[in-house]
Amino acid sequence: MNKVLGLLLAVVVIVGGGGYLLSTKANAATPVDPLFQVDLFFEDVQRALTLDEVKSVELEQAILEEREAEYEAILGAEDSSEEEVEDAMQYMNQQRLRTYERLGEIQEKMEQKGNTQAAESLNKVQNQYLEHIERQIAKTSEAQKKFEGVGEEMKQEMEEEKNTLQNKGTDTQNQQQNQEQNTDNGNGGASNSSGKGNN
Repeated sequence: MNKVLGLLLAVVVIVGGGGYLLSTKANAATPVDPLFQVDLFFEDVQRALTLDEVKSVELEQAILEEREAEYEAILGAEDSSEEEVEDAMQYMNQQRLRTYERLGEIQEKMEQKGNTQAAESLNKVQNQYLEHIERQIAKTSEAQKKFEGVGEEMKQEMEEEKNTLQNKGTDTQNQQQNQEQNTDNGNGGASNSSGKGNN
């Protein structure tokens, strides 16, 4: 709680001193820019202020997409060094792991609670996450053509996560189909028994 209050106080001070412009400029910064650390700070403030668990997963996915855009911008720049590309890749990888862990944690919690509305929202985030992984596997291959061997371990991790999530999605679909069939069979059995009673 003290951490949250400290972050809130910092936001008040920063916003009072023209922090909106600073946060806007920082948000556009990439890992090679001096304002990037300010961007990371504001993201921590957002995390502290996001109390809804599903919204917190959506926030992590949004931050991941920002890291992805920053990485792609640095990779696409002609004058980017291997070190700059690796730094951007590492920041994106840290956020990817954070998003993956948060998504899994909250999905499990919502499944235990039987919260279907939250589960649907989390499925959307999972689909966005899978799209991110597919794009980044391709982008990492592109980086490896530019700088040999860069991001090989990260690429393997992403491929494993992609397979895990796709298998999980298939299992979920199969469970839903089984539940629907059981419901249909139960309804059919009820109508048959009522039909027998009428004869």
